[in-house]
Amino acid sequence: MEGDYVQNTGSNNSNSILDKKKLLLVDDDLDFLEILKTKLENEGFDVDTVSNGNECLQKINQENYNLIILDVMMPEFDGIDVALEIIKNYPERNFNFIFLTNLGEENPLLEKNIDEEYAKQIGASAFISKGEDFDNIVSKIKKIII
Repeated sequence: MEGDYVQNTGSNNSNSILDKKKLLLVDDDLDFLEILKTKLENEGFDVDTVSNGNECLQKINQENYNLIILDVMMPEFDGIDVALEIIKNYPERNFNFIFLTNLGEENPLLEKNIDEEYAKQIGASAFISKGEDFDNIVSKIKKIII
């Protein structure tokens, strides 16, 4: 899809999904969060959810995740800042990130355009539009994690 990029950083072993990959979804839109969680669990993933950046930081202290999926636009502590904080404080854990947002969304807190190039620069594996069909979002996540 135009404007999206997906970088496969996982193995291509189709049996790796059986290893029950652990994902953390971070989004303040609780309806979106619940639907995506259900879709991913139906694909065999172990999924935890939190609704803000501070909860995300607490959760990664308690659990190890194969992938963290962050909404860019959240109140107080947005997804970009959460990712940068994790990278700074946990360099040895080599977290894998995906950013979910509306393409080209202006973030007034950062005063810059959040786009695929910026996401790539800070180490994200993908930048996916939340406006996409849930099955397309799940498919892109699977390509990265499997």
